Amino acid sequence: PLEEILVVYDPTYYYGQNYFVCVTEEAVELILHPPKPEQEDKEEKKKKERPAEWISLGSENEIDIEKVILNRDYIHVEISKKLLEFSKPCRFGDRDANDTYFEYKSFKDPNIEEIECLQINKGIQAIPELVDDATQVDWYRPVNSAVQYESRSYPAKDIDAIKNSDELANFVKKNIYNFEKAMQENSLLNIFVDEFQDLGDEEMNIEHNMHINLQEYQSFTDLQHSKDRPVICIDWHPVQMGILGVSCVKSLTFDERAATGLNVKLKDSLILIWSLFDPIHPLLLLEAPDDIMSFQFNPQNPNIIAGGCINGQVVLWDISEYQEKLKMTRKSKLSVANNLKSTKEKTTETPIIKYMVVSSIEHSHKMTITTLQWFPKHMEISNNGELLDEPCEEVNQFLTGSLDGQIYFWDLRFKKELKMLDLTWRPSLKIAISSLDNTYDYGIMCINIQKSIIYEADKKKDKGKSLKFSDKASEKEDGSNFEIDKKQLCKFFCGTEDGDLIYANWLSSETVEDKGSSSVVENVFEGHYGPICDIKRSPFFPTIILSVGGKSFRLWKEGVSDGPLLTSPLSTVNLTSGEWSPTRPGVFFIGKRDGTIEIWDLIDRSNAATSCQNISSTGVTFLTIHQYKNKNRTNRQFLASGDDDGTLHVIEIPKNLTKIKRNEKSLMKNFFEREESRLRYVTERKVVRAKEKDAYDIEHTEVI
Repeated sequence: PLEEILVVYDPTYYYGQNYFVCVTEEAVELILHPPKPEQEDKEEKKKKERPAEWISLGSENEIDIEKVILNRDYIHVEISKKLLEFSKPCRFGDRDANDTYFEYKSFKDPNIEEIECLQINKGIQAIPELVDDATQVDWYRPVNSAVQYESRSYPAKDIDAIKNSDELANFVKKNIYNFEKAMQENSLLNIFVDEFQDLGDEEMNIEHNMHINLQEYQSFTDLQHSKDRPVICIDWHPVQMGILGVSCVKSLTFDERAATGLNVKLKDSLILIWSLFDPIHPLLLLEAPDDIMSFQFNPQNPNIIAGGCINGQVVLWDISEYQEKLKMTRKSKLSVANNLKSTKEKTTETPIIKYMVVSSIEHSHKMTITTLQWFPKHMEISNNGELLDEPCEEVNQFLTGSLDGQIYFWDLRFKKELKMLDLTWRPSLKIAISSLDNTYDYGIMCINIQKSIIYEADKKKDKGKSLKFSDKASEKEDGSNFEIDKKQLCKFFCGTEDGDLIYANWLSSETVEDKGSSSVVENVFEGHYGPICDIKRSPFFPTIILSVGGKSFRLWKEGVSDGPLLTSPLSTVNLTSGEWSPTRPGVFFIGKRDGTIEIWDLIDRSNAATSCQNISSTGVTFLTIHQYKNKNRTNRQFLASGDDDGTLHVIEIPKNLTKIKRNEKSLMKNFFEREESRLRYVTERKVVRAKEKDAYDIEHTEVI
């Protein structure tokens, strides 16, 4: 053995061991001086491979069988033509393409049965050739140009010569009788009348007994923000065509809502702004601190949107920065083609707009806000509830109702700027809707204020008449002024969760400090066996009120306290919403919990619905109608309906439900007057029958 040994540490296991020991001289030499590998022979140049000789396996026999072998002589055909027929002119004419086809009907030929056909196995494969081709067209630069033209006319000298000519004089003398006859007919009949307008009533009579079908124009749903969330409120944009907002709420219990706390992200409370031209993606998303139970666009400035939350707070949004997005509802084909590449590369996300103002928690409602309404133009209320004689031209005030029995009046001018209202906004007036004996407060579900008088006064003002408010009990209209009764405008209807219809007046001697001294409620009407979900005022008769609640609806008249003019039969399911037709006085729509919509036409019948149509598999939750006027005088009406599944259905109203019938307004006026007289007669007879019953009881008591 050697005096020294070699210890090798191999961390990479190059030799297969972590470490090893060399004790012989050959092993040490092999590790320290490893042998060099022998040089490999140079690669030989590759030779081109040649195909080998084909070895037949019998497939050529199959190919030979498929060949066509000439087994007969060629047929010679000789064609001749006269020399005179060459180089003659040709006459071409139009011919229908179908003339070149001839029809050969199948028939049984006995000669074919005697012919024996050989069976041949044959295969054909046809492959079209792939050809690359390109075309180039001329491009012309678009140029803005204008053309001005002038109609051809005779010069003044020629006109004078024609007027003084004998030919014109003789023509007039010859046809003077025809001229006189035409002028007489024109004085008796209007030759410029549109006959098609008069034919509309005949068409309506034909369709009178036909079945009415509501056609769904479009449906909207968002898988992330509205799926499986009931639609609680819908409002149409008052200016922009085809824009509407939808509020959806989560179906949560009180404990589940309390678990989310004040975290806005967990609540995911949004208002979806949809366009009729894009049913997949909403245009805007309005973020709220909690679920929005009611909201409305400002009727004069639609950029401002007010909403009421489930926690009692009032929220404001400002969408003025996104007006261009709302206007770009319809895209032309040219713009779509130009932006095709950019559309593929970029994914458009719906912008989420955070609320601008939220009211103070201490001065907000203590329970859920169930209704919100803007005051109309030319109607402004002071801090004590009185109407101002010179109202502002802008719409800055609205009211809210809540289940806590309070009605709050809000003013956007509480601060100099809207942004300053955040968390400091408080109502300018508070009204408690309490019972007549002030023992409890009603839970308010919906409110309806008087707006028709203001709208009518606004039309009178546009015609040059001035608008004035008076303290008299009746309206007065003269040649230059249009006076409105203040007390009448301060009266309103509201529905409660107990099924009571309340007629109240906020213009009362009661103030906030004197709360409890008197009630603003004037009348309480009972009759609904369930919460009143909706109250709508007729657009043709401002005193006629439609109330929907429980399993029935009722028609009331303002000023008549004996009872409802009309009561519907009890339905098998609860009713959820109602809406009047804006063009037909006797037509209104009723939404039901089973997903159907009833169409009532009081001209046709008043004891049952004219038609009932199913539009959703879940319950209908909200109804609102909007009308668009076209240039051709045909008004298109759309009914927006929400359901419990979070889907918005936009339904186009058929023509026979939009065009007013002849004398329909006068017929409905007579109908309401008859029902009012009937109700008055029934009330009087009840008093008479009560007296007769008392007299009968006294008489029989004396006999006994």
